[in-house]
Formats: sequence, structure tokens, C-alpha cells
Amino acid sequence: MDPNLLTVVADALTASLNPDPSTRTAAEARLDQLMQNGGTILQRKFVLEHWSPFFQNFKGNAPSPEVKDRIRGMLFNGLSDPARKIRTSAGFALSTTAQSDWPDDCPDLLKSLISLLSNASPDSVDGAMRVFAEFTKSEISEEQLLPILRELLPVLMGILGSPEKHSALTRSRVLSVFNQCVQVLWMVKDQYPDPVKEATDGILPEWLNALKILLDLDPTQDVASGENWDGVALRVQIFKAVERITYCFPRAISQVLRGFYNSAISHMEKLLPAHQTYYLTPDGPTPPGSSDDSGETTLLPQLGRAILEFIKSATRTKAMKEWVLADEREGASQVIAPLLSLIIAWAQMSAEDEQEWASDPNAFLADDIDEESATLRNVAFDIVVSIEEIAPEGTATAAQAVLQRIVQESNNAKQGGNLGWWKLMEAGLAAAGSLEEDEFDAKPFLVDVIPPLLNLGEDLPFIQGRGFVFASQFSDQLPGNLFSQYLQAVIAALESPSVSMPVKVSAVKAMQNFAGKSDAKDVVVPLAARICNDLTPFLQNATEDALTLVTEALLAVVEMGDSKWLTPELTSQLVTSLMEVWVKNVKDPILLTVLTEVFVAIARCPVPGVYQAIVTVALPSLATAITQATQDQAWVVTSAIDLATSLMRGAAKGQLGDGFFNLLGPALFTCLLNTEDREVIQNGIECLTLVIRKGCDQLLAFVMPQTGESGLTLLLKLVSSLLTPATSESEAGGLFVGDMLVHLLKNAGKAPELQPVIPDLITALVRRMETAKTATFMQSLIIPVAYLIHTQRDGVLNHLDSLTVGSATGLTVFANAWCENAETFQGAWATKLNAVALCDIFLSDRATLANLRVKGDMIIRPETSNVPTEYEMIPFHVKVLKLLVSELQQSGENALLAAQGKAVDKDLDVDAEDEDAADWEEEEDLFQGLKQEELGFLSEFIDAAAGEDDKAPAPAQGDDEDLRDDPVSLLDLRTHLLGFFRQCAQANPEGFSQLVDGLKVEETLIVRKAVSG
Repeated sequence: MDPNLLTVVADALTASLNPDPSTRTAAEARLDQLMQNGGTILQRKFVLEHWSPFFQNFKGNAPSPEVKDRIRGMLFNGLSDPARKIRTSAGFALSTTAQSDWPDDCPDLLKSLISLLSNASPDSVDGAMRVFAEFTKSEISEEQLLPILRELLPVLMGILGSPEKHSALTRSRVLSVFNQCVQVLWMVKDQYPDPVKEATDGILPEWLNALKILLDLDPTQDVASGENWDGVALRVQIFKAVERITYCFPRAISQVLRGFYNSAISHMEKLLPAHQTYYLTPDGPTPPGSSDDSGETTLLPQLGRAILEFIKSATRTKAMKEWVLADEREGASQVIAPLLSLIIAWAQMSAEDEQEWASDPNAFLADDIDEESATLRNVAFDIVVSIEEIAPEGTATAAQAVLQRIVQESNNAKQGGNLGWWKLMEAGLAAAGSLEEDEFDAKPFLVDVIPPLLNLGEDLPFIQGRGFVFASQFSDQLPGNLFSQYLQAVIAALESPSVSMPVKVSAVKAMQNFAGKSDAKDVVVPLAARICNDLTPFLQNATEDALTLVTEALLAVVEMGDSKWLTPELTSQLVTSLMEVWVKNVKDPILLTVLTEVFVAIARCPVPGVYQAIVTVALPSLATAITQATQDQAWVVTSAIDLATSLMRGAAKGQLGDGFFNLLGPALFTCLLNTEDREVIQNGIECLTLVIRKGCDQLLAFVMPQTGESGLTLLLKLVSSLLTPATSESEAGGLFVGDMLVHLLKNAGKAPELQPVIPDLITALVRRMETAKTATFMQSLIIPVAYLIHTQRDGVLNHLDSLTVGSATGLTVFANAWCENAETFQGAWATKLNAVALCDIFLSDRATLANLRVKGDMIIRPETSNVPTEYEMIPFHVKVLKLLVSELQQSGENALLAAQGKAVDKDLDVDAEDEDAADWEEEEDLFQGLKQEELGFLSEFIDAAAGEDDKAPAPAQGDDEDLRDDPVSLLDLRTHLLGFFRQCAQANPEGFSQLVDGLKVEETLIVRKAVSG
């Protein structure tokens, strides 16, 4: 912006505040002239650079509040200016200033805009809608918008229903605001159910009727004008509104949904010729622009996407599911097949796509593989998947018939000289590729249609590439000899220097699919080394999505045949290339995830020399990266530790290889003892845990070159720093310490280096329990001590009894912390160990525990009471019994539900949102208020649980393989608990009976049943 012009504006604004009438009048005239002749001065650059420090590009000093008020007044007046450019400029500036000023500095803005909307002037309405449309997108919250809906929506309806007064673009902005209103109602429906129900019942039917009337108008009229397609913009917003209602309030539209669906199909049919003319033909005419000067343009693909988004949301409703299923029963020819035909026709590659994708592999892949992308093609293929989920057989049948017709039409177009003959076939094959392989019969196409496509040459790369991908998606249906031919064709495409980029990218994707097929290993494995050599060069030039695709393809190839085809020489070459990729893309988290999987797969290879080859190439570079990274390069350290960890994940236990930790240890310990970065600490702890699991002897033998400290000393120093409240207030750094210590105790618990420091370790853990706040961190502190109680009970309890923590003994602090948190523990091994260790400490018969009282059940008070939450204080042993009874109950939960005859309908419809709350309430009431005679099921429940536990223990989900193979994991917990209850009853019948009397009635019955058998 010209600084002189800015000075002129500032001087005029200041003078407009002068009390002298003549000065003020002259200044106002000058401002009006500036607005007319240079309205852009109040646009983006002025507002973003000179209005408020709120904006990132702010420069200099902000105007005074008085000047700002004057400017806002000018802008508000500008919304009614007859000149559209002035309205556009004022609307942008006012909506932008509102980002920093509203509601504090201009609290009446919304009311003023609504008042302006009620103005009879079309210019005023147009200006106000420009601000409102932008304002409601980002600046206004549901709490702020909800109170004004009753006043706002009738005004908007009046504008929408007056096409003779208001332009199509103004009315489209009305619908944009209405869509936000619907979204707001949906977001607050749980918080304000009655007002939202009243609003939807009273408002939505009227709006739906108005929207249907507008959709019944011939859409071809809107594209017939050579001047502008403003009517298309209005239809985009109409379908967006219908989609929002369908998604948010499906019941409100259920009775008229079929009519809107028919309108959507009609629009797609009638507008398809225009779509083909303007967007599919390379030399087609340029679509007319908008009559607006806001810079926004509306294109037919936007309308197509809005229509498809509506249909996609409709597939979630009970109404559409019913008529789709009815069509499936009748042959899938009236609903499914016509829908698929139109979807495919609209999903054809546009001329713009063709031009962009031919030179940009990432753009090509982004549309093809990004499931989150809401492009026209992706939404179209999402609908294919949605319809298949409703009616799999009908969709497969219809898709096959539609694709056969498309192939015939495409061949006819080709013979007729149509250069775009391939586009419909490409879209059809892409749509069919969205289907489940076991549903769709692809054999006729694999045998007769695809082979000729692979030899079309360089002029038609996209249909050739689609042929490769389609064949790989349905390769399980390929006869053996044909599979080999397709595989050789893909390899040839990868190796040929003359093949175009789209074909090579498609070949890489096809190879990924081929390699991922378990039935294909006999054919692919003999060629794996060659394929790996073909793919590796792509790593050097590919970027972003293309690089990720190549790496994923390499992963699929490496994993074939348990990687037994790898050699040390090939491994060194491959890992060298992968390390170069990592260095260049160290900030890419998606690529890092794939790289770590590749490293694990290679490190797991049983071929002699392969593991040593990957370690030799990768580990020195990773250790150097950890050492040399600066404090502000935490992402480098994090990813380097991840890759080092992945090497150990692939290694067998005890086979990290000579010198592994001597190379990694100095960098790792130096980093972890000098960083406060949470992610680095978390990854480092996980890495050290794997060192302990896979090569604990290397840790114990390690000596830091610079200081002479042992590996165990450094590890305990790290633990101490993570348990110090001053350095880990958030507790995030210590969340994984518990797992690491458990593995250390399991793998080196009897080592002479560790035994002397166990008391100090227990002391540090228990002292930290006094200040720990989160349940996950508390588990990290408690479980290692519980494990020690299970393995070294008396020695640990003696130490805790002699330890003083604050004003209590260590045993008191630990017992209270344990009892308060035991029910929150996560992980199968941890919860099982918890139960076993509770049994161990209960049987210790220590006098200090007999006199200890801990928190029991919460004391229930009236809801209106303001008294803080209180708990009953009960004997420690009673609390332990409660926890163990709970464990026994959980092991028989399924049998308990079965005994109550509780049936659960798994096929609840998405329309049943209002019943969800009632269903949950019924579930919660299931076990409350039980009477003595109603507890006969307890015998069946325990006996039924026995039937479950008689089976081999299921693998513990979420635990590593060491814990899954631990004796605790393999323990029959139900048998152990029943034996525990019986042992207690036999050893001290009177004392045990007194403790059981402290339980609830249900708990007492379970214990008595357990004891009696």
C-alpha cells in the first residue's frame, strides 16, 4: 500500500472526528471520495497490516478506538452502497475486522446486520449477506448464534423466497448461513434437546419445502446463460443444505428424502452434457464466470460434489437403505444401476486433471489414494462403497452390468474417433476397484478387457495405468499363467525408461497390491530381488505421496516370503538408499512410520548376515544424528530413536548383535539425560525398554566412555530424573517408566548389579506416589512395586515398613495409593499381576496392614448437597477382598449378562439417535436393586465363568510378547482367585468371616459361593 495514501486516509479519519462542522463535513466528503475511487485501500492489506496486533502481518500502530469506530461505521454504510465493488470491499473489511474486534469492541454487530437484512433495499441485503456468510463460518460460536436463530431464520427465508428482488448469489449466501445454523443446532442438540427439537420441528419442514420448490426448477436454465452461472452457485448451496439436514436430522427429512434423491438424480442427468462439454473435453469452451467480483467462482464439479455428498449422507439413513435393499431383491436395475452409471459418468477425469496429473505424481496420487480428500471422484467412489455395504450382491451385479455397458460404449467411441473414449472406462474401472474382491466378478474384464489396455502406448497413460491397478486389485481372480503375465508387464513398466510418469506410478501401486497378496508369493518371491532393485531408484527422486507409495511398495515386497530372499549385499544397498531418504524427509511422520516398518521387516529376516548388514549401515548414522542434533531439532532425535528401536523390534531376543548398545548407548543416554522434550523422552524410554528385553546383558555390561558410569547407573539416574516432580510436573515423561522397570526386574532382577539398588528404587517410586496425579502415571509407579511384592514379598514389605514418607510409613503410602488406583489399571498383564499381587499381600498377615484403613465406597449424598465427595474408610483387607471379587465378577461378565437374558440388537439404525439415551439408561439399571431371591444366577455365573477359563488363556491384547509369555499372563486367574478365597477361609475361618461381613451383599454371596464351590 502506498504510505502516502495511508497518511491521507489517516488524516481524513482524524479530521472526521473534529468537532468543527465544516472540518468534519469536508473530511467525510474526502473519505467518501476515497471509498469510491480506491475502495481496495480498506481491503486485505490495510486490515491485516494496520488494524490490530491480532493479525499476524500487523505493522506499526493500530488506529485509536475512536478511529476504528468511525471506520466500522463507514464500512457498515458501504454495505448498502449501490456500487457492487464498494459492497464487496466493505463486506470483506468488516468481516475481517470482526475477527479481532467482535464481540468486545462491536457487540451490536449481529443485531445491526440482522436489521440491515430486513431492509427493503437489495443492495443492503447483498452487503449484509456478504458479511454474515463469512462471519458464521468461523467467528461465531454455537452459544452466540443459538439465541438469534428465532429472529434470523425468518428473515433469511424471506430473502430466499424473493428471486425477483435478490440475486442468486445473495440467496446462495442465505443458504450458506442457514447451513451453519443447522450445524449449530446439531452440535447443541444434546445440551439443549427441547429447544432444538422445537426448532427442527417448526423450522426444517418449511425450509425443506422451499428447497424442493427451488430444485424443481429446470437446472439447465442456469447453464444456458453465456454470461454467468450464478444459478449454479445457488444450487450448490441448496444441496449442501439438504445434505446437512440429512446428516444432522435424518428423521426430519425421512418422509421427503426420496423426492430430494430423485431431484439429485435428475440434476446429474440433465447437467451431465454440460459437464462433459465444459470439463472433459481438452479443447472445450471456458465455463462462464460469476457476476460477482469477490473472486469466487462456481463450477459444475462443485455442484456435482455437493449432490454426491447429499447422496452419501442419504445412504446412512434407514429410508434409503430400505429402497436400496428392495431394488437388490428386484435385480438392482431401478436404483443401484442408474446411480452407479451416473456416479461413474461424473467421476470421469477432467481435462484439467489430465494436464495436472500428467506432470505431478503427488497430485495424481492425492486424488487416487487420499481417502479423506473430498474431491468429486473420491466422493463418487465413497458412494459405491456405501451402496455395497447396504446391498453387496446387488451392487456387484449392477456394477458388472454397468461396466460391461461402459466397455462397449468406450470401444464404440474409440472406433468412432473420439479421443476421450477411454475416460468413461477409466472411471468405471476405478469405481469397480472400490468393491470388495470377493463380491465382484472381475474375471471377464481381467481376461478380455485389461490386456489390450496395457499395450496402448504413451498417448493414453491413465487408462493403461488404471489397467495395472485394476488387475492388481482383483489378482486373486487371475489364473496362474495370467497372473505371471500381468506381473511381468508391471516389472517391464517399472524398468522401461520410456514409460510415462502416470504409468510408472500406477505400476508401483500395482506392485504393492501384487506383493501384498498371500497367494501370490510363489510367483512373486522368485522375482523379489529384481523388483526391489527396480523400486529402489524411485526413492531418490520421489517426494511426498509418491515417496510414501514407493516405500510402502518396498515394504510389501520385503515382507514377502519372510524376507528370506534378501542377501546382505542387497540389504546394504537398500538400507543405504532408505537412510538417504530419511535424512531428506526427517520431518515427514507418515514416511517415518513406513520406514520403521521396513526396518523391522529387514531386521527380522532370518538369512545370515542380513540383520548385521542393516545394523552396520543404519545404526552409526542414527547414533550420530542423535548426538549432533541441536536442542531445537527434537524431531531429528525422535525419528532417529524410532528407527533404532525398529532394528531391535526385528531382532530376536538375545541377538542384538555384538556392540549394538556400545554404539547406541552413549548417544541415547547423553540425549535423554539432557532433554526435556516429552516425545524424545517417551521414544527413548521405549528404546531402552527394548534394549532390556532383547539384550539386557549389553546394558549391564555397558560403560559410558566419557564418565565410566555403568549402564545400570545411567538408567537409574534417568529414572530418578523422571520421577522428580520438579522436572516432570506434567508426569508425561514418566508414563513409560513402569514398563521399563518391570522388564528390567524380569530380565535382571537377580543380577548382582541390580539387587543392591532395588530398595532405593522402591523408595523413589513410593515417594513419588505422594504427589502423582494421573491414573496412568500412578500405574507406572505401582506396578513395578506390585511385581516385586509378587516375586520378593517379605523383603519388599519389610523395606516399606521401615521407610518413612512424610508422616507415614512407606507401606501406608503404597497401600493407599494401590487401593485407590487398582481399578484403573490398563493392560491384560498389569491387571492380572495386580490381582495376583493383591492375593500375595493379603496372605502376608502383617500387623501393620491389619490396622490400616483405606478408602472404600463413595458416600452417596443428595444431588443438591454441596458437601465435598467423601469415602467410607474401611480395613485394608476388606478393600483387597472387594478388588478381588471385582476381578472375579469381570471374568464372568458375559455369563452374568446371559443369565439375565439381556439381548443386544447390534443392528441399531443411525436414525435411532433419540432412543440411544434410553437404551443406555436401561443398561445402567440392569444390576441395581437386586433382591436375595434374584441372586440365584450367581452360581451359574461363576460356573459359566469356569467354562470360559477352562480354555487356554487368550493372548493378552496390548502387551508385548515377553509379557504375553510371562507366567502371570498364562495363569488361570479364576482358579487362582477361587483357591485364594478357599485358602483364606481354611487358614482363619473366624477372621476371614469377619472381613467378608464388611462386603456388600452381592460381594458376600460371591465369596461364599467361591469358598463352598
